Amino acid sequence: MNKNLDKGLNRSSDCAPISSLYCNLKLRITGDLKNKDLEKLYNCNLCNHCHLAGVNQSARENGVKKGIIARHVAEIRENIAKFGNSYGIENEKGDDGTSNTETLLFKGCTPTYKTPEILLAAENILKAEKIDYSTLDNETCCGNILFNLGDVSAGEEAVRRNIDKFKQKGVKRIITLCPGCYNALNKYYLGNDGFNPEIILLADLISEITIKGKFSIQDPCHAREKGRVVRNILPHSKNKTNSPCCGAGAGVMAHNPVMATSKALKSFEDNKTTVTYCPFCYLNLTRVKPGKVKDLYILIDENKAINPEISPY
Repeated sequence: MNKNLDKGLNRSSDCAPISSLYCNLKLRITGDLKNKDLEKLYNCNLCNHCHLAGVNQSARENGVKKGIIARHVAEIRENIAKFGNSYGIENEKGDDGTSNTETLLFKGCTPTYKTPEILLAAENILKAEKIDYSTLDNETCCGNILFNLGDVSAGEEAVRRNIDKFKQKGVKRIITLCPGCYNALNKYYLGNDGFNPEIILLADLISEITIKGKFSIQDPCHAREKGRVVRNILPHSKNKTNSPCCGAGAGVMAHNPVMATSKALKSFEDNKTTVTYCPFCYLNLTRVKPGKVKDLYILIDENKAINPEISPY
């Protein structure tokens, strides 16, 4: 039975790490969660700063298996099943007729439907680098958000749907500008059903570029290992180590926008412009201080800081 338990809940602006342990244990003992339990369980970005992300993830998965479905989880699942994206926006382009393509730019839900300016900048960079690539008009969600919400079954279905499509198109390498998609492609796609493409985050293709200026860097929770690459591109950046979570991920922006905003504000502790290489971080941060945020790829495109050499791709 689908139990939409979170209607009318009071929203907190804080994480509650101990609730991960509490909900996990309560599910194992009683097999149920109350409204306030479910609210606190999803007040978590799975950033693992508290070292309890795995415990929280386990509780989410167990809850979904038992039919304890938070309203935002049900909505996102339905959006992806019906529209192919987490935002529930209809794709007007319909079926894709593109012939086989070895190199695919996987655009992602957020760049496609919420931050098209980032997608445009990314495509300008690829074209300037003379990288031959294709896109899919009927691209569907990578499934990363579904796994984060604990809806493993729906996540696996999203992966199967995409792998079938990729194999049909002869895809051998996938470029993505979204760290969440990058995480999903590496974690859930590689080796699945014999599918073994090369997975590339766009930042790695522009690692030789250098942008002058002093910025604060907002690292995403996924692909944080790419922070070193980004700091080489922005060598005068203020923060030389990974930054804290922006507050939006793992469904928090949909579940608790108050918390997402509260955590986003902590990314602006000085007067420097914050640069992020995650479309979802960009989406959340620009809600708070739109004039103080830059996307890495937009910054590079605006500065025309491209090495126009022939790419091996």
